[in-house]
Amino acid sequence: NCFGFDRSAALIYFAAPQPLAKTFAGKNVAALVFIYLEVFILAGVTSLFGVNPGAAQLLETLLVIGVCSLYMLALGNISSVQYPRGLNPERVSQGGASSRFQALIMLLYPLSLLPVLLAYVARYAFASDIAFYLVLGFAGLVGGALYWIAMESAVSTAIKHRERIIHDLSNADGPIASD
Repeated sequence: NCFGFDRSAALIYFAAPQPLAKTFAGKNVAALVFIYLEVFILAGVTSLFGVNPGAAQLLETLLVIGVCSLYMLALGNISSVQYPRGLNPERVSQGGASSRFQALIMLLYPLSLLPVLLAYVARYAFASDIAFYLVLGFAGLVGGALYWIAMESAVSTAIKHRERIIHDLSNADGPIASD
């Protein structure tokens, strides 16, 4: 939910001259920075415990995470404008999504990871790392195209439904007071 903690402050996205696509892309880049930071922290922790799989395994992990992130960010951009919900940082564990949306995410989450699973199946079936990287590369290309299409759709939906989005996000307490 790219609007989650912004709540009523999301009004600036629609009032400022900055294109909404750049705002979404910036939020996605910030999310990727934290995703990759988590990977490096986990790699460091596992190294401290003597589990050092090597540079090739770390590179593979970074590639797989990158491809998975394309699909998840595309899904996140679409879902953020379709089901905008404000989140309260003091009550993060309660979530902000409706049960219908949570059920949809539970259905789509495994489907979004299917292209990467196919790369691992290709590695197993052909007993070849080349097959894995070819399928992963193709999954990355498809993921990039899906991300681009989802970004265009999310931006057009956000512009079309900006009043509803602002209203839904302004219902909760937020950094900007609203009437």
